[in-house]
Amino acid sequence: MGELAGNSHILVITVLMLVAFLYAVYVITAIVKRRTKVRDANKEISLIKMDLISKQAHLQNLIEDSIEWTDKDLREYDMTLDDTRLLKGKLDKGMDVADVRTKRLEMGNQTHEMFETMEKIKRYEDKLFGEDAVNGRKR
Repeated sequence: MGELAGNSHILVITVLMLVAFLYAVYVITAIVKRRTKVRDANKEISLIKMDLISKQAHLQNLIEDSIEWTDKDLREYDMTLDDTRLLKGKLDKGMDVADVRTKRLEMGNQTHEMFETMEKIKRYEDKLFGEDAVNGRKR
C-alpha cells in the first residue's frame, strides 16, 4: 500500500500534466480556428464590396444611358468637341515650336562648348609645341 501511495503522487501529477497539455492543445486549436474564420470573413467581405462597386457602376451607366439629349444639348456638345479639337491643335503646334526652339538652343550651346574646347586644345598645343608648329611651320 505504501508503494501505491508513492505511485499515486506520480499518477496525480501525470494526470494534471496531461489535463494541462490537453487544455493547451484545445486553446491553440480554438485560436487557429478563430483566425481562419476571420481571414475567410475578410475575404468574403472584400468580394461583397467588389460586387457592390460593380453593381454601383452598372447602375450609374444605366442612369447615364437613360438621359435623353435635347437638340440644344447636342449642339453644345458638338461645339465643345470643336473647341477641344481647336485647342488641341494649337497646343500641338505650340509644343512643336517649343521643341524646335529648345533643340536650337541646345545645339547652339553644344556648338559654343565645342568651340571653347577647340580653343583650349589650341592653347595647350601652343604651350607644348609653340605657335609656329601649330600653324604648320616647324622651328
